[in-house]
Amino acid sequence: MAPIIVIDAGHGGVDPGGGNSPQFTEKAMTLNISLYQYRRFQELQIPVALTRSSDVTLQSEERAALVRNSGAKYCICNHINAGGGRGSEVIYSIYGSAALPRLIANELEAAGMPNRRVYTRTLPNNPKQDYYYMNRDTGSVETVIIEYGFADNPLDADKLAKDWQSLAEAVIRAFCEYADLAYQPPKTAPPKTGGGGNSGGGGNAGGGNNPPGNNSPGTGGGSSVPDWKQEAIDWMFAAGLLTNEDWRSQADKPLPLWAEAVILKRLYEKLKP
Repeated sequence: MAPIIVIDAGHGGVDPGGGNSPQFTEKAMTLNISLYQYRRFQELQIPVALTRSSDVTLQSEERAALVRNSGAKYCICNHINAGGGRGSEVIYSIYGSAALPRLIANELEAAGMPNRRVYTRTLPNNPKQDYYYMNRDTGSVETVIIEYGFADNPLDADKLAKDWQSLAEAVIRAFCEYADLAYQPPKTAPPKTGGGGNSGGGGNAGGGNNPPGNNSPGTGGGSSVPDWKQEAIDWMFAAGLLTNEDWRSQADKPLPLWAEAVILKRLYEKLKP
């Protein structure tokens, strides 16, 4: 069966990429993200393929051909940014639609990575061609390039190093919503290593500052949560309205307004005909 989606882990082999920090290299982080997404799509029974599954070198022509000839309809191309910025960027073809890129940006933001921009770019000397070869040379495959954050921004780098699985999962949610495919949260929540994972301020529907199991007074954490509260929280996770495990132990902590809006949007998407 031909894949519906192909996942491209940017760089690899002799090409480490430019999005490197003391905590990770771009080629390793994109491979981690891509392998996680590959396994999750398999769990969701969505046909999926990879351009690389190990630390190998792929020339640009070879990489584009793997996508172009995959039989897939969509491609997610994973990258880490650098160069002085903050937040994710999602790039799509000048001949494509912004619908999927915007969903990806929204879900990444809900997971704690703010969005810098969603955009297209053309060749300087030819406005009829895409600037990036993964948009330009992948044929009819709808290819979206995701820059998950800036490796040279301490906030982004820390979020990526400690919470990259939540960001990888955010893209899966966005794709399933866009392609109208059934989505279920992972049976085992992505592990949290605690601290420094948020984009600033209080917790949110897809991220949070407090590590799981925090039983400090006033958070409603641990075994002190009444059964009726825990049942309601577990239902929201099962329905995909809440996606970050931090909130299971924070029954009495209020969500910020924008996070409430994210939950309402997800609920609306589930209810609309």
